[in-house]
Amino acid sequence: MITSLILHHLNRMAAAEGIRILYACETGSRGWGFASPDSDYDIRFIYAHPRDQYLSINHPKDTITTIFEDGGEVLDFNGWELRKTLHHFRKSNASPYEWLQSPFIYQQVDNFREELWAMAPPFFNPSATIHHYLGICNNTIKTGISGDRIKIKKYFYILRPLLAAIWAAEFQTIPPMEFRPLLSQISGKEHLVNAIHQLWGEKEKAAEGYMIPLVPVIQEFIETEMARCKLAAARLEKPAAKSDILDIFFRKMLIL
Repeated sequence: MITSLILHHLNRMAAAEGIRILYACETGSRGWGFASPDSDYDIRFIYAHPRDQYLSINHPKDTITTIFEDGGEVLDFNGWELRKTLHHFRKSNASPYEWLQSPFIYQQVDNFREELWAMAPPFFNPSATIHHYLGICNNTIKTGISGDRIKIKKYFYILRPLLAAIWAAEFQTIPPMEFRPLLSQISGKEHLVNAIHQLWGEKEKAAEGYMIPLVPVIQEFIETEMARCKLAAARLEKPAAKSDILDIFFRKMLIL
């Protein structure tokens, strides 16, 4: 039912905007694997304009955002134009790397995800990825903590990016999108893991705005690992990949 609803709105937007949707997936808490009962749907998509628009002196529209409330659900759509996506992909922006790992794909053209994902390794920049995720952690800490309490969902909006930063620092590979494999890298810290699993179980039953006291063992982990990841990022080198394969992929997608 929800998939049909999402596809309906994707098709309606494509017709209204005169675009072709190449890939659409679920992100946010549902894609990450720790949704609350009342979580929104966060749909992200990549699209292309008709080829002639890329031959115009005017830049084609590169972002489409809209929110629909339909069937009692909130559907948050955010789309990036293909060229914009590939620019960010080349810069190792974490967003398209996450989208391509989503466990919920609503729509795609041919093997779009598989082809683009195969090109990712030479462009992946672990240092930039660490800084990106630590920035999310810092912003959530500033806005999510009130005194000695925090919204339970905000804890996961700190833990998931922190675990992604740890992954990038340790393995220098693209971090998984989903929370479970990220959490699996913590070993030898049973008290911490148990605290996170207990929190995870509570979140799956709690409303989005549910507040809880700060958990000391989790707070200590966040503070220690953020500092460690920041130091690690300073030691990592930036890749120097050429973008020729992305140009070829871009042109191919325009003539499909």
